[in-house]
Amino acid sequence: MRTHKLFLAATFCLSTILPAKAQIGEIVNGLTNVALPAITQGAGYKGYVEADYTAGVGNYRTNFATVATSQGYQLNNWFYMGAGIGVDLLWSTVNKGWGNGFNEMDSSWADHQYTSSAVMIPVFTDFRFILGQQASTSFFINFRLGAAFLCSDSYVKIKDGYLTNREYFYFQPSVGLRIPVSSTKPRQALDVGVHYRLMTSNYWSNWQYNATINGLGLNIGFEW
Repeated sequence: MRTHKLFLAATFCLSTILPAKAQIGEIVNGLTNVALPAITQGAGYKGYVEADYTAGVGNYRTNFATVATSQGYQLNNWFYMGAGIGVDLLWSTVNKGWGNGFNEMDSSWADHQYTSSAVMIPVFTDFRFILGQQASTSFFINFRLGAAFLCSDSYVKIKDGYLTNREYFYFQPSVGLRIPVSSTKPRQALDVGVHYRLMTSNYWSNWQYNATINGLGLNIGFEW
């Protein structure tokens, strides 16, 4: 009799749990079938290559000429996510007396200047939003977030400071126009925009130990 009761209880539990699991499975499958196409509609590999010029502003004026590429996925018609790497050639105008015990504003050194230069490597995640249709000219908003590394020297002098070989926080938002180059291949386009560049570091100067490089620039690229 006891065995019979246990058998009936087990049967009741299974008859309750199995349909519940089946319902949960149906719900999960249903949500997946609805959400996945919405998220990944038109998903596929996408690549970018870009050339930038950034003019430095502020106390630590440093200019950059950059070539960069980004590789990732177009998750839908309006959102791209990927990762990228670039090569920066940077240069800055420095007074010869800077860092040698001479005040930069000393009239005896005011006209004694030279241009310092170095190479940096930015590595970043890349997020791009398309405002419009791929088949026609549209606007884009782009965010690059990552780190930059000085790779040519242990340090380099820049205006009012130094750039060392430690890593630097790197952020570059941009806005511009996306111009399709072919009516039969709307994924291929020319991108023209403007950007702001922010790079923080452990610069040393007579006024402060932490400084920020700011710059404004132009960028032109190709996507496929």
